[in-house]
Amino acid sequence: MNRKQRLRRKRLKKKLNKLTPYLVGVGFVLTLFFTQFFQLFYLNQRNANDEHRQQEPILSSIFDFSTAGDIIDVVFNLQEYFKAVMTSLDLNQLYSFINDGFAFINMKSPSQNATAAIPSAEGYRYTYKSKAAEAVPDQASETGATTYTENPLVYIFNSHDGELYEDGAVNDSLGRPLSVVDLSYMVAQALQGRNINALVESRSVAEYVSKNSWNYASSYKASRVYLEDTASQHETLKYFIDFHRDSVSYANSAITIDGKPYAKIMFVLGTDNDRHEENHQIIKELDAKLNEKYPGLSRGIRPNGGAGYNGVYNQDFATTMLLIEVGGEYNTYEEVYNSAQAVADVLADYVTGN
Repeated sequence: MNRKQRLRRKRLKKKLNKLTPYLVGVGFVLTLFFTQFFQLFYLNQRNANDEHRQQEPILSSIFDFSTAGDIIDVVFNLQEYFKAVMTSLDLNQLYSFINDGFAFINMKSPSQNATAAIPSAEGYRYTYKSKAAEAVPDQASETGATTYTENPLVYIFNSHDGELYEDGAVNDSLGRPLSVVDLSYMVAQALQGRNINALVESRSVAEYVSKNSWNYASSYKASRVYLEDTASQHETLKYFIDFHRDSVSYANSAITIDGKPYAKIMFVLGTDNDRHEENHQIIKELDAKLNEKYPGLSRGIRPNGGAGYNGVYNQDFATTMLLIEVGGEYNTYEEVYNSAQAVADVLADYVTGN
């Protein structure tokens, strides 16, 4: 190696030494970026598995664009996601993330108006009770469900009570985001207008899950506690409905019927339940009635089961246990409200006819 080459090499090393801190910083930022990206990827897939959504675009809520102009929305959605992650990240979440072997971080659920209460385990027929539940001190509680009238026939709850509409924005009328819990109350009030007595669960499933240090997939286990607690206190209950909000694009979740905007509806059937054919029967009848009265409103029936899926959704509790998905994250208050009226209308027709 001649003198010129040695000098050139020496100058290159000097430059690299100066750049090292910047390279480390860039590497750190890139590592953080891709870590958060794959968290989002896994979380969406985990939720898709939990709720048995179609395994199409796992990140459909973000990477859903068909024109060049939509790329701006993609960038904005990613920016909002990373902002949410960085503001809600804490050491406990980080521990959970590492402990689960690159599973997912339990994001903070938006707070609901419902009051969390962990009922006593005494006298339960709770088939999924675990040691984790027993580790949390019992709290005496009154019936958590809100009663509209005596002798209720329908019990409405939300296993994923943190699901929001209108892209999670604060609704001007409510002063907070519109959620599936609001949908439940809309349906209950509409049923009451048809002289069908209903209960809506006011205790928070998300807070119950958190108190027991369970993961998001255990939401159905938590709602099962409230389901059985409420049923044991109200022997007149015959129909049980778990309302959810799907994660699909606005184009797939909105429809206009006779000049009125609606959020599309889908029925989910857990096929790992031994009596799922009986569950299927009532779902088919409701879906047919919905299509008859509101053409195009239903997205159909989605059967889910097998390896990697919940496949039960508490539908083993009763053959009249329903899981109904109403709209997606971008649907508006008006669309959700109109769909709540439609669901209540069809349910009321079915109930009075049986």
